Amino acid sequence: MAGNEGLTKNESDLLRIEAGKVIFTEGDAGDVVYVVLDGRVELHVNGQLVETVEPGGVLGEMALIEQAPRVATATARTACDLQPISEARFMSMIQQTPHFALQIMKVIASRLRKMNARLTEKKKKRAPSAKRPARRPARSSRKSPPKAARRRSSRR
Repeated sequence: MAGNEGLTKNESDLLRIEAGKVIFTEGDAGDVVYVVLDGRVELHVNGQLVETVEPGGVLGEMALIEQAPRVATATARTACDLQPISEARFMSMIQQTPHFALQIMKVIASRLRKMNARLTEKKKKRAPSAKRPARRPARSSRKSPPKAARRRSSRR
């Protein structure tokens, strides 16, 4: 995320996470957003890798915006330096800094677009083969008169 306004590399706030350590787990309550200053963080949903967040990226924003549990598990892929942002500070930054709010919207929109692309790709892989013949429409239970009878009735 470009332009981390209001963020300083304050050593007392900085979290140093070892590779392989879980930062938060899917279903946890979320009261902090993290900005990745150094390293890489993997996000997994239902055990599936959905994104790798690199320096400048954010994670954990959805739980604060929605006031809902975390939707992913975040694990440090490499040793990481993370800047935690409390809910109060995050909301203040959203309100006070339009550029920061826009960047958060771009992160969410990008994740949604990637997820849509994955779902579309899975759907294409499961789609039936085009060579398979089309099904015939179901017949009506009501019998129509034979063609000859229909012709006779139209001549009258």
